[in-house]
Amino acid sequence: MPVIAVDTNILVRYLTKDDERQWQQASEIIESGEQCFVANIVLCEFVWVLRGKPYQFSREEISNAINLMLQCLTFEFENRSVIYQALQQFQQGKADFSDYLIGAIARQFQCSSTATFDRKLQNEKGFDVFE
Repeated sequence: MPVIAVDTNILVRYLTKDDERQWQQASEIIESGEQCFVANIVLCEFVWVLRGKPYQFSREEISNAINLMLQCLTFEFENRSVIYQALQQFQQGKADFSDYLIGAIARQFQCSSTATFDRKLQNEKGFDVFE
């Protein structure tokens, strides 16, 4: 089966439908029957765009969107299990999704921890926060 990589703006248009013409094009791509590859960086950017203006999606809304994507066979990810891990931490924690994804990828590569200055990760499993 053919696979097409999708950029952040395709996912954002598809989800938000804030531009009718681009939403239609994004729909045709995503609903074409081809698998859509979503790179980790695209997923991080997707979250970042949705959290900012003009969208200002809540953590719960973003979590729900990613969860639906993970359950949909249309989407292929760099590592689905790593994204599930990051998503679980994002739903329960205070840090950004990208931080949790960094930590999940580090664990996949058997890193003992992820060093950071980000205080939002204080007391989070797998992170060492420095001052």
